[in-house]
Amino acid sequence: MSCVSSKKGVKLLGKKFWVAGWLVLSLVCGNLPAFSQPAQMVTAEGVGAVIGGDRAIARDQAIQDALRKAVEQAVGTLVSAETMVQNFQTLSDKIYTQSQGYIQNYQVVSETPGPNVHQVTIQANVAMGNLEKDLQALGFLLGQVGRPRVMILVAEQQIGQQYYNFWWGTHRRTQTELNVAENTIMDRFREKGFDIVDHQAQAGNIKIPPAFQVVELNDRNAITLGKQVDAEIVIVGKALARSVGPIAGTAMKSLQANISMRAIQVDNARVLSSGNENAAAVHIDEVTGGSEAIKKASAKMSDKMMDDILKNFQKRVAATTLVQLTVFGLSGPDDVRKFKTSVLGQVRGVEGVHERSFSENHLKVDVDIRGNTQSLSQEIGRKTFPDFNVKVLRSTWNTLEVQVSPK
Repeated sequence: MSCVSSKKGVKLLGKKFWVAGWLVLSLVCGNLPAFSQPAQMVTAEGVGAVIGGDRAIARDQAIQDALRKAVEQAVGTLVSAETMVQNFQTLSDKIYTQSQGYIQNYQVVSETPGPNVHQVTIQANVAMGNLEKDLQALGFLLGQVGRPRVMILVAEQQIGQQYYNFWWGTHRRTQTELNVAENTIMDRFREKGFDIVDHQAQAGNIKIPPAFQVVELNDRNAITLGKQVDAEIVIVGKALARSVGPIAGTAMKSLQANISMRAIQVDNARVLSSGNENAAAVHIDEVTGGSEAIKKASAKMSDKMMDDILKNFQKRVAATTLVQLTVFGLSGPDDVRKFKTSVLGQVRGVEGVHERSFSENHLKVDVDIRGNTQSLSQEIGRKTFPDFNVKVLRSTWNTLEVQVSPK
């Protein structure tokens, strides 16, 4: 039976089954439309040299040149111009030479044939998902924000254990410490270039009050522990494995695991990612199977969180960043006005200054900057202002403190 007649046959079954039948038959016949990932429309120009009068080859070269430039433009929306310049050769070898692999489709919108060159203008849809993944794999997104330090605070309860194990507490009794979730998370994050805090090596620097020695840390307490080791992100959560029972009367056991986590930015308490995942495993030994299930769930959850975190980093690069600026030493409203005017008009990259509060020579403002806190700190530190001397006191990812004194 042909595909066309089969579709007619499905219709005869009635409207109720038509859609389901069409999907099945479309898969068989190859007619199911492709579901493409998010793409970005880019307009680019390309040029090809006409050699020996062969304009067809020149046109092909012009299109290839335009496709490469389209991918370059797309990369520019994900990483900074400085990073592109510093890593041009790596980008050229790993990304630009594979331009067509990132192009979903394109069309030539105009052509200009010249005596020695052929010029084209194209509109291309660039597959941003593939491009982001490859840039992440090369470490560009993390490299731009200083490879953040991550502290992991994930409690774990294995099958057969009465209590959760967690390194920041003492309530472990005689249980075996497997730490499958923590080790899996560490491995996945390290593969992406994150800097993981080794809590064992840092044990002498971490002071844990009795009130903190609980399975479910709140955000404030987790941040307090993170600050002690200069972590930029703390990952808090717990993992639990349980046995569902034997499978069909055999000796094999069905095991399930659930993990819930949230990633918190230390300097401003912002939740970068949160969620939970579950996974299953089958094994003759319950503990081994439970460990496998926890490992699978932890890997899935880690990948989701890294994706969320990297998307936040991408926004920091591609758009303006909001920096919380605290200024000490201003004597009154007139000084506040002068300082705000100076920052907005003289500091490179600043696009907005929003006053939040002022009291007792203590000004708090939010600064919109195209860049990051470090670039704002550097610009303010080396700038000569007409009315003030400015000294940078402290900076984190999203906060900056300065001391000013009138000239």
